[in-house]
Amino acid sequence: MTSNNSGGIRRNVYLLVLAIMVLLPVSVAAYKLYVLDYPLAGLIPTTSYKVEVSMQVDGHGEDISIHTYLPKTDSRQTIDNELNSSGIFTSELKSDPLNREVFWKAENVRGQQGVLYTYTVHSRHVQFNIPSDLPIPDSYPAVLAPYLADEPGLQRDDPQIAAALRKIVPAEKPTILDALTRIHRHLQDNLANRNFSGYTDALTALKLGEASCNGKSRLFVSMARKLNIPARLVGGLIMQQGSKRTTHQWVEIYVNGYWVPFDTINDHFAEIPAHYLTLYYGDLALFKHTSNVNFQYFFNVTKQLVQQRDVQNALSQSMLNVTNFYAFFERIGIPQNLLKILLMLPLGALVTVVFRNVIGLETFGTFLPALIASAARDTGLMWGIAGFLMIILVSALVRRALDWLQLLHSPKMAIMLTTVVIVMMAITVGGVQLGLFELAHMTLFPIAILAITAERVALMEAEQGAMKVANITFMTLIVIAACYAVMESLFMQSLILAFPELLLVVIALNLWLGKWIGIRVLEFVRFRRLIMSPQEAAGRT
Repeated sequence: MTSNNSGGIRRNVYLLVLAIMVLLPVSVAAYKLYVLDYPLAGLIPTTSYKVEVSMQVDGHGEDISIHTYLPKTDSRQTIDNELNSSGIFTSELKSDPLNREVFWKAENVRGQQGVLYTYTVHSRHVQFNIPSDLPIPDSYPAVLAPYLADEPGLQRDDPQIAAALRKIVPAEKPTILDALTRIHRHLQDNLANRNFSGYTDALTALKLGEASCNGKSRLFVSMARKLNIPARLVGGLIMQQGSKRTTHQWVEIYVNGYWVPFDTINDHFAEIPAHYLTLYYGDLALFKHTSNVNFQYFFNVTKQLVQQRDVQNALSQSMLNVTNFYAFFERIGIPQNLLKILLMLPLGALVTVVFRNVIGLETFGTFLPALIASAARDTGLMWGIAGFLMIILVSALVRRALDWLQLLHSPKMAIMLTTVVIVMMAITVGGVQLGLFELAHMTLFPIAILAITAERVALMEAEQGAMKVANITFMTLIVIAACYAVMESLFMQSLILAFPELLLVVIALNLWLGKWIGIRVLEFVRFRRLIMSPQEAAGRT
């Protein structure tokens, strides 16, 4: 009787806690949205980009200088968190109304030396509507004269460009919208896109009938200037996750007091996407350096979520404001990106629980997949898995060698830990040398967990065979991929960052899974004939 009462009380407490873990966060979220009148769109974090510009030179005792352009903050893009790691180089920054230039110099440079410049970009999509009846002005202010001139590479006065323009825009006095539409469509549809990194001037692009972004952009500018429409070149970067050396060029046309963007490679008419970063204005070279030296550069772009600043300021007075939640951590120097990782780890753990308890996959470690998926946010899933396998394989081989030496357990684990560190550092150095900057972030992996996992792999291989290790490794990789997909989902990140109280719902789901007594999916697949045909199975017995 006492046992039944105890069981009933335990069940009631369980149901009560489960209900609280669901109702409390839902109530808090509803209070924010309906009582405090939080703007839902404002609570969803915005996308920002971390850009690393890595430059390397090989010196042989000479003086070396490097020059490039840095992005400026304007009405469309905001640049902050700038960090200059220049090693032996001294830097000098110059700025004018349009561009920001940085110069690095060093004397008697020997061996491979590098410069790393990092910044964060917050940008937005911009689109313009050009009035259909807006005529081309007869004159402009003197300040716009350079954007109407003929210059090297932008041959507005060349007879061949003029003849082609008369066919594209036959009207004597076209409107600005009609002229720009015709030029844009001709360059987009009739000039083939070519992935060519060299210099192509406007006339060459016209003659070849094909060009990369810089050739098409120069031809666009030349034709617009010929029609008495001010135009200029813009150099920049299309920010996409990963490493790249390819930059981009597009055009801005002066229309009714505004500089309106056009991109005839990616078919953006009077608009510029949010992931376009403006680096400089003009027909310029992005990088210049001392001649006769081996120079390499890479851009490494990381996409991340941040809380919207205007909403954070507007709602900063509320005690239940989610942005105050972040402010507490900012006071002690914990960046929002690290906080995002902490908030997403419980979701990764929940995914692991589902795969282990409901589906029936066996993994190395209870929460190893969630930790590896979290660490792979900067390496990407493919390189994260490759690095994980490399570390585990090398460490497991070292573990077998240590077993042969018959060492005590504690020194053995210390050697394993050191081995993991050495392998991770080697992968990082190799990644930098090969320009694979995703691999350079391998040092973020959980070192102690990897050392313990490597020991477990070695023991399992010795006791149960290589096939067992291969099977569990494969299942672990599946769970890592699933954790990565959930933890890197922009929707889930936005939801948890906007409503961190929903982590209580994660606890509720784990409470529910803690009572799971149903058959696992893999067990159902394995014994499906017995389950689906119990009478036949009984008859055979």
